[in-house]
Amino acid sequence: MPKTILALTRYDRLGASSRVRVLQYIPALEKAGFKVTVQPLFSDQDLRQLYAHGRRPAGNLLGALKARLAAILGSQKHDIVWLQQEVFPFLPFGLEAALLAGRKVVIDFDDAQHLYYKETMTRRLFHGNKIERLMARADAVVVGSPVMAEVARSAGARNVRLVYSAVDTTAFPAPAKPIHFTVGWIGTPMTADQSLHLVRESLARFLSETQAQALFIGMGEKQFPDLPGERIAWSEAAEREALPRLSVGLCPLDDSPWTRGKSGYKIIQYMAAGKPTLTSPVGIAADLVEDGVTGFHCRTADDWYRRLRQLHEDGNLLKAQGDSARARAESRYDSAIAAQELPAIFKDVSRD
Repeated sequence: MPKTILALTRYDRLGASSRVRVLQYIPALEKAGFKVTVQPLFSDQDLRQLYAHGRRPAGNLLGALKARLAAILGSQKHDIVWLQQEVFPFLPFGLEAALLAGRKVVIDFDDAQHLYYKETMTRRLFHGNKIERLMARADAVVVGSPVMAEVARSAGARNVRLVYSAVDTTAFPAPAKPIHFTVGWIGTPMTADQSLHLVRESLARFLSETQAQALFIGMGEKQFPDLPGERIAWSEAAEREALPRLSVGLCPLDDSPWTRGKSGYKIIQYMAAGKPTLTSPVGIAADLVEDGVTGFHCRTADDWYRRLRQLHEDGNLLKAQGDSARARAESRYDSAIAAQELPAIFKDVSRD
């Protein structure tokens, strides 16, 4: 009889973290002999409302809580709970521990979620160590970056596995030279607000001085109106169509504990499409992008502008870095690699 897994994801397919860290690997787990049931906490519609308005309606939160509790209380028939981050935001650790009692738990983190409960005094008082305690409780903690691996070990997790956020490189054709030099960015309206201000001036200057184009995938239509360029609403189909159109991808990051814990998925997407990346050398981004080989590290406004001009003017360098990025994605960050690692983790947990 196959082992069964209840996957308690944060989102459905619209949410990158759930799609990349959990949902894309369900076929591999089922091929390995597991039966997986998925229960997203928030629907795609919930996420669209969050992106549009910056918050979720209270009624949606209540409905999500009821559905999540029903899934947990009915999970006795499952051998393993695959938990993305936590059972429910702001639910006390004691209650989550009680709900998970007697169950094997694999918990996944692609971001520094533990910092969310340290942002205010009230959160620190009531939930400050919730995530760390969940890590220590889990039978396996799967993380997307070395920084989060160290957080888990420091929290007392006894079984920590680093699995990079990965892309199916076969979904992208062999890189070809775009018709126009195009600077690209991919993300969400929320991450655009958090990061694009770092390159705003440099990018605007570069675009005004050249015939280059810009393509923003997932940005809100009204965000950064001073930046000329095409805005594309994110979808899986749009991502596959748009990324090959880029010449270079941007990954600006503030240097903070939160960004140091990120998994660098944006960079891996660019690499899979065979594009060099200009990035702030923060956290895993400094490792993913080999400076001068698969892109450039940019620390100042002048760095962003200068490197864009360099790649714009040197087609041979642009191609060489893109080819190196693609080769590295195929050898290190392809989803086929993680599709072998995750079933092994679940088999180990099921045997314990």
